[in-house]
Amino acid sequence: MEDEWEEEEQLVVVELSGIINPEFLTNSKETCKIVGIDTNQPILQVGPAVFAGEYEDALGTCVIFEETAKDKKDADACPSLKYKCHTSKKLMMQRTFLSERKEGEPSTGGIEILALNEQEGYGRSRVVCKYTDDKKKEKDFDPKDSECLVGSDESDGDASAM
Repeated sequence: MEDEWEEEEQLVVVELSGIINPEFLTNSKETCKIVGIDTNQPILQVGPAVFAGEYEDALGTCVIFEETAKDKKDADACPSLKYKCHTSKKLMMQRTFLSERKEGEPSTGGIEILALNEQEGYGRSRVVCKYTDDKKKEKDFDPKDSECLVGSDESDGDASAM
């Protein structure tokens, strides 16, 4: 019997905060990657930017619509929207900067998130980001290492709506 796996789509409302350019998502042609979407502290990567966060109750209800392409003949036509789903939760994500853990440095056993002030700029010296995969083996979270970002098949998620 062949190994069977099931693909599951999860729609997530995500609010990004931190030091990001206003055109960041508009200009980004890349897809996002989420590690641990069903954990208390998921990690999101969009292009080179990494975010860590947690789920919170939304103020009201978030409604997700699917946009259908507008008619090419009528350039002024508004796109058509179709109801997809709704939720009362949203994923609040804070920009996180990663740095390499030095040899002999103790492990924190989780994700360490430091609040950045606007005046601090793009400092990276104090932030460490780690995660533990399903095999309970700690890995460094490296944005250049796609294997590290993907994690295991069970924890992969797709945030196709933000």
